[in-house]
Amino acid sequence: MIKEIYQTDTLIIGAGVAGLAAAIEAVKGGTVTLVHKGRPNISATQLAQGGIAVVMDRTDRPEFHCRDTLYAGAGLCRRQAVRVLVQQGIPAVAELLKMGVFFDRGEDGLELGQEAAHSHRRILHAGDSTGAEVERGMAQYLKKNARGNLTVYPETRCLELLRGRGRCSGGIFLSAGRQFAVLARHTILATGGYVQVFRYNTNPSALTGDGIALACRAGARIRDMEFVQFHPTSLYAPQSAEQQFLISEAVRGEGAVLRNVRRRRFMPDYHPYAELAPRDVVSRAIVAEMQKTNADHVLLDFTTAAVDLRARFPSIYRQCQSLGINIAKDLVPVVPAAHYSMGGIATDVWGRTNIRGLLACGECASTGVHGANRLASNSLLEGLVFGRRAAQAALKNRKGVPPPLPGGYAAVKINQPAGNRASIQDGMWQYAGIVRERAGLEKIWQQLQELPDSSPEENNLLLCAKLCVRGALRRRESRGSHYRLDYPRKRWQWRL
Repeated sequence: MIKEIYQTDTLIIGAGVAGLAAAIEAVKGGTVTLVHKGRPNISATQLAQGGIAVVMDRTDRPEFHCRDTLYAGAGLCRRQAVRVLVQQGIPAVAELLKMGVFFDRGEDGLELGQEAAHSHRRILHAGDSTGAEVERGMAQYLKKNARGNLTVYPETRCLELLRGRGRCSGGIFLSAGRQFAVLARHTILATGGYVQVFRYNTNPSALTGDGIALACRAGARIRDMEFVQFHPTSLYAPQSAEQQFLISEAVRGEGAVLRNVRRRRFMPDYHPYAELAPRDVVSRAIVAEMQKTNADHVLLDFTTAAVDLRARFPSIYRQCQSLGINIAKDLVPVVPAAHYSMGGIATDVWGRTNIRGLLACGECASTGVHGANRLASNSLLEGLVFGRRAAQAALKNRKGVPPPLPGGYAAVKINQPAGNRASIQDGMWQYAGIVRERAGLEKIWQQLQELPDSSPEENNLLLCAKLCVRGALRRRESRGSHYRLDYPRKRWQWRL
């Protein structure tokens, strides 16, 4: 039995942009326990390069941002969620500026970048390390304004969500070999996505879909897991998956173009927006060009970009330079990689799930704001807006919720052996990646069923892979990021 038991008003699992936004709001009205895996924190937020999409230019309007989001989402966005995102994103970003988050500025004020499928320049950025700057500013602000209400557990994993009195009542955690329980009136999951199920991806290796798997086992509804966004341009590094870092879409927004290995620009052949087409279109175009030229990559040409590359993209410049690539004159080899998961724990626009007391926000949640394909730079905005709203929903109902019953919690049995990750990732990349078909999906489904029990993280990864494949088999159409060769015709067409 577990001997260490703690109580809190709001338990938040995950400390990227969504978890921090929830914590900043929740400490205003009660005690908060914030649990995360890393020291420092491990999150996709830290790696976010491009920026935050928000309406700030005088020629732009929230309805334009809404229209662009709906277009990218291929008809599956929930309009109410999109309206909340674009309207409440404006004051949410204003709060970031008050917290001390620094964005790039020009002579006329804040610089606004351009990214794919956006009709206006609306991307706030901090060089090409926007996520890291946002996380820095928010974490610093939280620490200064916690009012003694905050307890943080770093390097800690959630093993199981607890249920009692017909609601989620907290979780069981593992840290430095010991298990303990945190009982809470409300639990908010902000654990990130599940793209680690694919061999080539842009996420930290520790992000293994934990929150989605935990919620699924607890009985939460999961939806849209077949929709995984593949970023068109990650560095092609066949010698090491660790070197396959993201090359921001903002590079193409500033004028860089894609060429095949024969040096021919090809995106105008595939879409009127060319390099600024939605990500799913660009990724499939790259795959098609690779097949046409019998190549394992395409080339990104920075020389057509009308900016100071070292100043605008310092991290990309340094990382490429460390590998002997000078982006100011060399063509950079790139390939698509799994980048963002649109599916996850089904929530309403307040982050509430079908389980009382359990909420979710950020990439682990499926609010419906992204539909079948996320619009570039809407992810940090989603974390800000819906992280805050999830905490507000928890605070609103806090007084009417009795504290969870203490005692009587059994320790979770942990299977130590690990070794399934490579099998999951390789099979998913081959059969459930950018282009899918029934035969391949059925093959990987069978392979996943045959994998043995493993460590908690790999079991979470395996469950997310199964949910993704099951969704892909059931969706007999091509839509957004989900493309099936055996159902190539799209049922949906954009209408204004």
